[in-house]
Amino acid sequence: MEGEYFNYLLELSFLGTGFHGWQYQPNVPTVQGELLKAITRLFKVEWVPLIGCSRTDAGVHAEQFFANFKVDKYIEPHKVLKALNGMLPPQIAVKGVSLVPLSFNSRFAAKGKIYRYLIWNNRIRNPFLLDRAWHIPFPLDVGAMEEAAKHFVGKHDFTTFAKNDEGRNPVIEVEYLQLQRDGDLIEIRIKATHFLRYMVRRIVGTLVEIGLGRLKPHEVKELLEKRDPSAAPYNAKPHGLYLHKVFL
Repeated sequence: MEGEYFNYLLELSFLGTGFHGWQYQPNVPTVQGELLKAITRLFKVEWVPLIGCSRTDAGVHAEQFFANFKVDKYIEPHKVLKALNGMLPPQIAVKGVSLVPLSFNSRFAAKGKIYRYLIWNNRIRNPFLLDRAWHIPFPLDVGAMEEAAKHFVGKHDFTTFAKNDEGRNPVIEVEYLQLQRDGDLIEIRIKATHFLRYMVRRIVGTLVEIGLGRLKPHEVKELLEKRDPSAAPYNAKPHGLYLHKVFL
């Protein structure tokens, strides 16, 4: 096997609290940075090209995330799984390890994603949801939010709901955008082919503005048509956002 390369695919989950997002940055903790330290230590190499299926901002969580790396050393996947989980901080878990073709790329293999967002809607904060849900202490009109959500479904140009994502196709097909309330906890789920930077957080932020009565549901259609990021500067907090599922 000398000189041969192997492409390892990792299935991960991580709690974004305390990390400055996925992308490696010097001198600050990131999810990619922690994985790189563990992988290079395990395989006894100086560096590996670790490719993630998505990028997450500081404080954002992932219930499912994929990343792959190529290395010219072979270790059985089940041993890689055990070793990495022993090296990584408790906020990161490796749920699966497999070998994939050398042509496989986690970023380009992702065919669709589901995000979910949690809102705690009660006058009193919930300490058990600290850094897990956005606390909105004022009553939200979920009916109005559901009415507004219908305008996001389908194929639209989401330029208004993105930030600094030049080069990516802003036309996206949203399969569904669902809201569900269970007591004081509101869950928002959205499935689409791909997402622009800040897109989910801006959609949620806009829905909250509607739930608070500051915007009307029909204004979503007008915001989409403007194709102007400055028209909808309503960013939901990052810690309520979860990358729920990735379709490869």
